[in-house]
Amino acid sequence: MSLDAYVARTPLTAKEAARAQAIIPGGVGSAIQFWSPYPIYVKDSQGAYVWDLDGNRYTDYCMCYAAMVAGHANPIIAEAIAEQAKKGTLYGLPSPTATDLAEEIQKRYPSIDMIRFTQSGVEATMYAVRLARAATGKLGVLKVEGAYHGASDILLVSTGPRTIEAAGPALEPTSLIDSAGIPPGTTEHTHIVQFNDLEGLEHLLEKYKDQIACFILEPCMTNGGVIPPDSGYLEGVRELTRQYGVLLIFDEVKIGARIAYGGAAEKYGIKPDLICLAKAIGGGTPLGAFGGRRDLMEMISPLGPAVHYGTYNANPLTMSAGLACLTSVMTRDKYEEMDRLGAKMAAGLKAIIERVGLPACVTWEGPLGGIQFVPETPHNYRQANMGNKEMWTNYWYGMLSRGVIPMGSAWFEEYSISAAHTEADIDETLNITEDVLNEVKRLA
Repeated sequence: MSLDAYVARTPLTAKEAARAQAIIPGGVGSAIQFWSPYPIYVKDSQGAYVWDLDGNRYTDYCMCYAAMVAGHANPIIAEAIAEQAKKGTLYGLPSPTATDLAEEIQKRYPSIDMIRFTQSGVEATMYAVRLARAATGKLGVLKVEGAYHGASDILLVSTGPRTIEAAGPALEPTSLIDSAGIPPGTTEHTHIVQFNDLEGLEHLLEKYKDQIACFILEPCMTNGGVIPPDSGYLEGVRELTRQYGVLLIFDEVKIGARIAYGGAAEKYGIKPDLICLAKAIGGGTPLGAFGGRRDLMEMISPLGPAVHYGTYNANPLTMSAGLACLTSVMTRDKYEEMDRLGAKMAAGLKAIIERVGLPACVTWEGPLGGIQFVPETPHNYRQANMGNKEMWTNYWYGMLSRGVIPMGSAWFEEYSISAAHTEADIDETLNITEDVLNEVKRLA
């Protein structure tokens, strides 16, 4: 079995996992980093590759869940960090580098009149929702079933319903609390709609008329594999939210400055009221941001009543890394190259699935994508969740045992092609994938 092969090639990693698990819950810094019996413990990284403690090299398509858009240990970003570290890593006072990065982001996102930096995407979405509530005087929040917007109480709802029965009616899904320790009242104001479902959206907007502050969504969903918006969906979302006086928040934490130079707002030509960013804008450092219309952002303290704090916000180290990433690495030419490699990967995977004869499909958007073990292309989380999890598990361990991290460590994640991946990487990965999928079919 592929799992046996993975364990056989990682004895030192197993030893480190046991040491870590004795003092760190699960031996990991975040639950998503864990897989059974233990994850890869990284010794080194460079470009598109990471090396585990046993010396095994992996071509990495997780890329820290799309955060490492510039590749691991990018020398340009490393130099910027080192130079800033000589001058200080944290001031507790503003520096011009933050303004420089804010202006660079505004070039890519003209709809962002003003912006505030945070330490993570979790904080960016949390503060954006708080701001929307403050601006509208309403408490209701709409989110998409299966969508993950960070682990704040108000948004950790229905991020992964396991069954259709638990998820509730298609037109009005059930709000399911996703963690122990969250007060039951949290779901009172959080309402769920399916992705690519304008009928369901209009139904809820009408049912909770004058109660909904905002609709937060990923314009291209990435928590059910990659699920792009159907034709006309985002235009319909924008029209309905305006009609009902609801603020539209684009969560571009994962896809922002990733699927295009100006992210989803540029790619799909939609102007939301607020945008949340993180991952790619930080150049591999912990950085998030939220921004949008001036009248909304001027409600942020100290200009207005909506509080936003954070000792580490806009610190010079992350500002320098983000600025180097966006200005010196992630050029328009680089996005075009990533798109080309993404199309090559998707076409190659499609051809392999057809040759092997598996009930699977490929979904992608630019450099992000993946195999979905469902026979027909999913348009929402429920359809993607019908996938064959056993096939996915055999695929995952099969790729790991052959030196490829094919995606994030769960079926609902995706591959992430970075600025460091090459055509040779894609070719090698496709060859390995064909071998693995033949084995997946044999085990089915």
